[in-house]
Amino acid sequence: MPEKKRKMNEKEKIKEKKEPKEKKKINRTPVEAADVSTIFYFHAALMVGRKIVSGILDFYNGIFGIASEDKAKIYQSVSQHYLKKGLHVKAINSLKEWARFEPTNIQALFLLASTMAKSGKNRPAINVYSKILKLEPGNIDALYAKMRLFFKLKEFEKALESIPELQEAAPENPEVLYLIAMTYSRSDKLEEAIKILEGAIEIDEDKIRYHQNLGFLYERIGKNDEAAKCFSRVMELEDEEYEDE
Repeated sequence: MPEKKRKMNEKEKIKEKKEPKEKKKINRTPVEAADVSTIFYFHAALMVGRKIVSGILDFYNGIFGIASEDKAKIYQSVSQHYLKKGLHVKAINSLKEWARFEPTNIQALFLLASTMAKSGKNRPAINVYSKILKLEPGNIDALYAKMRLFFKLKEFEKALESIPELQEAAPENPEVLYLIAMTYSRSDKLEEAIKILEGAIEIDEDKIRYHQNLGFLYERIGKNDEAAKCFSRVMELEDEEYEDE
């Protein structure tokens, strides 16, 4: 009997091993997702990091019907982010889009033109300044910047064309007068250059480069005594600057 009991016990143990234990039920009910739209993340990213690139922006524009005014603001924000980073080429792309959505926005156009000029894209910058002048004739900043680019490109004849309008718009701006004088000088219109540069000095007497270039102009027309006076004044101003340091 004991032997028989022992065998029965062993059979029961084997049976228990074979029978699987009842698995604990796991609650697999899906958790309800937060109701947050992609546009929210889009604007949140702009507010927090402002690091959305133009390619992604175009993708979102195609999917969601963002108003033109909002698109302009977004591109303005993105362009400012790139400008702060000194990434002018990337900024230009965003500025172009900003100007596309707001074609009469002088600020957008001026930032686009100036950023192009900083990137060495002088011709496109001139075209944008011309567009500004069509929208706002007599805009001193656009006239001055456009003339400077022509001067930089050594297209002095085109620079000369801007003089009457610029001189009329800013007759007492010494930097404008200096640029005009230098344009006359490069065009071998020496008497005109001297007259304009003397006018600039009357307005701002302490600019060293004004006196220096006036001295060079006097030398070119053979007025060496006048040139010497200019160079003496240059040395005086340099001494004053040294004493102030």
